[in-house]
Amino acid sequence: MVENEEPELIIEAVEALGARRLAEILVEHACQDTGLHQALRLALASQSSGDQLAQTLSREIQRIASDRRFYGYRESHSLAADLDRVRESIVRDLLPVHPLTGAELLGRFIRLDTAVFDRSDDSDGLTGDVLKQAIGDFGAAWAAVPDRDRVQLARDVFGILTNDNYGVHGGVVSAFKEALGSEGLDELERLIREDLERCRTQGEEARTWPLTRGLQQIADARGDVDGFIAAHRLAGTESHALKEICERLIEAGRAIEALARVEQADIPAHRQWEIDDLRVRLLDLLGRHDDAQAVRWRMFTGSLSEHTLRAFLAHLPEGEHDRVRATAVTLARQHREPHAALNLLIGLDLDAAADLVLTRIGELNGDLYSRLRTAAQALEADHPLAAVLLYRSMANAVLARAQSTQYEHAVRDLAAAERLLSAVGDWLGHQPQNAYREQVVASHRQKRTFWDRMKTAGLNWKDR
Repeated sequence: MVENEEPELIIEAVEALGARRLAEILVEHACQDTGLHQALRLALASQSSGDQLAQTLSREIQRIASDRRFYGYRESHSLAADLDRVRESIVRDLLPVHPLTGAELLGRFIRLDTAVFDRSDDSDGLTGDVLKQAIGDFGAAWAAVPDRDRVQLARDVFGILTNDNYGVHGGVVSAFKEALGSEGLDELERLIREDLERCRTQGEEARTWPLTRGLQQIADARGDVDGFIAAHRLAGTESHALKEICERLIEAGRAIEALARVEQADIPAHRQWEIDDLRVRLLDLLGRHDDAQAVRWRMFTGSLSEHTLRAFLAHLPEGEHDRVRATAVTLARQHREPHAALNLLIGLDLDAAADLVLTRIGELNGDLYSRLRTAAQALEADHPLAAVLLYRSMANAVLARAQSTQYEHAVRDLAAAERLLSAVGDWLGHQPQNAYREQVVASHRQKRTFWDRMKTAGLNWKDR
């Protein structure tokens, strides 16, 4: 070991400290760390009788329910961790020895949603994720309870499904598929349809959404595609659920019917790519490979997606690849969307990519730095002028926004452009660097933070 080098913090090294020393460290730090304190209490309880563990977990659930503190955005992470330790201990330590007690505790646990969401900022969704996981655990727990009353369980599930003010109970029917069995699913469907009728009679349409979602999950639990479609039709979401419906039709061996739905669908433009992918998959499943290729090519010519082009080429003989790539380059040169064209050409033909930059630099948006920077870096070696123009474009966009926190990016791009100047032999009608420097100085002279950073980077343009 090198002298004064700190020992590496690995399991074997910590284990070598010995049980007594580790216990001392844990107890000492548990006094300041509430999460560690809880983890130790639960671990100790898990080593005692099942009854003792159940009592400890019950107290933890009650403690969380009774807590009145508000957890802000940062503090809510610790609340989610607190909840997850309780959930995990129920599932890992209690359920294997006391399935019914564990299932009942999980029932109390998931009903913490109101208590925790009313007093926390769960913008990251961490607390919601824990409670959604607990719904899945809850269903699995009841499936392990022998001699369960499936009809009563269906009533409990109905209550959870319809009491979901925070959107974390949505998967409860799917979670209880095995626990309910056919008898429980039948009872649950009866309860849902009865409540649906009541809601519609009383004009409470807003309450029908979780009910129709429950019917969809019941249909899935039964493997009933037609029931799934009917539930979406009842909800008025049949057209929005086209992809989900077709996936189930495919699984049921009804690809012809799925394709007919796709062909007849009225799809908004922003979802067209999703449906086209589905159409291609269905055409291939039905052996209509030429038709699938025609759809792929139409998709490519509209989007210039490299992924779609690769898929098209994968279904062609190797000898045709060069011809298709050349056609793709020609299309990209003329495409209405220069950013998509540049992205494709960087992977297909650097000469064509450079030509696009030189002829259409005014159409490129410097704010799209993730695309332009990748292109600039690819063009540096063989097409330095095109790279310089892209670096300038990104820097200009930052300076135009006048956001001082972004100035470091502009400086970095301008420095990259400066490094390439010696390789630029002909500006081909574009503004030479001296003139560009003068323009930047004249237009942004008052941006003191920017010029300070330029000077630090060795770019003393104002002193020239």
